[in-house]
Amino acid sequence: MNLLAIETSGHSLSVAIKKGRAPARHAFLKGFSRHVENLIPLIDRLLKKERLKIKEVDTFLIGRGPGSFTGLRVGFATLKGFLAVRERPCFGAYSFDLVASTIPRSGSRCASGENLAVCLNAKRDKLYARLYRSYRQGWKPAGAPFVKAPDDFLKELPAGTRVAGDGLAVCDRDLLKKIHSLPEKHWTPRASALINLYEKKDPLLKPFKRPKDFLPFYLRNSEAEERLKNKTQNQK
Repeated sequence: MNLLAIETSGHSLSVAIKKGRAPARHAFLKGFSRHVENLIPLIDRLLKKERLKIKEVDTFLIGRGPGSFTGLRVGFATLKGFLAVRERPCFGAYSFDLVASTIPRSGSRCASGENLAVCLNAKRDKLYARLYRSYRQGWKPAGAPFVKAPDDFLKELPAGTRVAGDGLAVCDRDLLKKIHSLPEKHWTPRASALINLYEKKDPLLKPFKRPKDFLPFYLRNSEAEERLKNKTQNQK
């Protein structure tokens, strides 16, 4: 089984490949990557290192968002391009779930009952966020994803909640001192997490069965859509 995973929801670009039983290989471009220019070359380099051709990929995995509108569109357009040549099974997971899946729980004594929050920078003074609760099987969502202002998000967290995600970078420093924020290695969704979820058969990774599954999960309107909506409302 050969797997190809791509994650384009953030400013960093991430690709991972697993060839058969060999360990997964991961490539990561950190910073303000131009996904439309860098994604295909990054995939191509990784395929060549594994001596694989794209037609030999058995299953595609993708980060569904939310995140960068442009990045997500590039990722999904690339996926659809591959599928237009050769249909293959596809699976996807939310950006929050990819971050959460990499975070270890505190220990055996806290195998269940811990709280985790993942917050991602949604721009325009907002965060994308999701809450999780730990169980013996791992982290499980404790509700639907939501959008909230950074200060409100931090103030409303249950006591003792651990917090991860690049949204922490835009939060008030004084409020950050009052929470358990996790290090930056747990801030960014990675393609390698998609492969880990697939191998564990984690229910956070969903199969794509319907046409709407092949669309990014945005969670909020784009800035242009919000301007148009406000303009229409003001004209009424």
